[in-house]
Amino acid sequence: MILGRLDVGNVRNIASAHLDLGPRANLLLGPNGAGKTALLEAVHLLIRGRSFRPGKPETVLRQGEERIEIGAGLQDAVLGDVRISYRRERGGRAELRRDGKPVRQLSEVAALLPIQLLLPDLADLVFGAPAVRRQWLDWGVFHVKHDHAGTLRRYARALRHRNALLKARDHRTLPSWTAQLVELGAQLADARGTYFDGVRGEVQASLAALDDDLAVDFSYSRGWRGGALADAVQDDFDWDCRTGTTHSGPHRADVEMTCRGEAASSTLSRGQGKALASALVLGQAQQLDGLGRPSLFLIDDVGAELDDAHSQRFYGRLGAMGSQVIATSANPAASAMLRADAGGRVFHVKHGEFVPAS
Repeated sequence: MILGRLDVGNVRNIASAHLDLGPRANLLLGPNGAGKTALLEAVHLLIRGRSFRPGKPETVLRQGEERIEIGAGLQDAVLGDVRISYRRERGGRAELRRDGKPVRQLSEVAALLPIQLLLPDLADLVFGAPAVRRQWLDWGVFHVKHDHAGTLRRYARALRHRNALLKARDHRTLPSWTAQLVELGAQLADARGTYFDGVRGEVQASLAALDDDLAVDFSYSRGWRGGALADAVQDDFDWDCRTGTTHSGPHRADVEMTCRGEAASSTLSRGQGKALASALVLGQAQQLDGLGRPSLFLIDDVGAELDDAHSQRFYGRLGAMGSQVIATSANPAASAMLRADAGGRVFHVKHGEFVPAS
């Protein structure tokens, strides 16, 4: 699926912008603060229903305005033309529509187009907390198995209730919530494990293409030791009661990466970590592309995520995939590899206005 016409109103310093995006590389060129990242944020809001920046939803709304409005046309060889829109009033809830009809779950729109997000903090995928890697894992599973989002929500609810009962030392309904947690947790773990087995080879191939000297072993940790989750939760019961929290389950899962027998997070340089994180993103996109689900790459600050050598390899591999890309840069020289992409488009950005290059 390709993002075509994009209309953005009142997102940060963008009063009104209308872009006809190309199916390959789309480069937003302009100084810092011009509105480049705000446009990426608008696309993320439209597809994911939320910003990739921290803060309250009201901070995204342009100062002095009362309403955010974002719309886009999507083209797909199977589904045909699809129109999606996002609207939020100041102090109100977000409203998503598909072809004019309200969307009940954000996942309904997110399922249309896998987004691969590359921000300057990309290396957190390697050096950050396990939750960051779980998000990467779950995003891939979701695009293979759309009901994964619902299973995640139900598991989170069961976990929240179980922990509340443990803290309150109220065991009257604890068995019921524990049973739900175990059943849903096993489903999550199985789905993640199956997906990881499929994507691991693509990640390793992407890493070899980016840095053939960097040897990393990948493994998936379910979030508990031993056999069945039910047995692990039962074994932990006294510990859980003492601490008021659930110690075993997929909420503690991780993608473990080791280099020469040591954790990659403690042995790799920042640059190597960025290369490894880029391989995780590329590998996921490559795997989804093979399933007929091409990704849209949103890249903030081209050249910031990798050094020159790794950048050339990354964008070469990305170009070979033929993915649609929306990327920002303040430095035209650093973005030469995107400008050279066949069919690429360039937009000059200044004070929230986007002007197509001739």
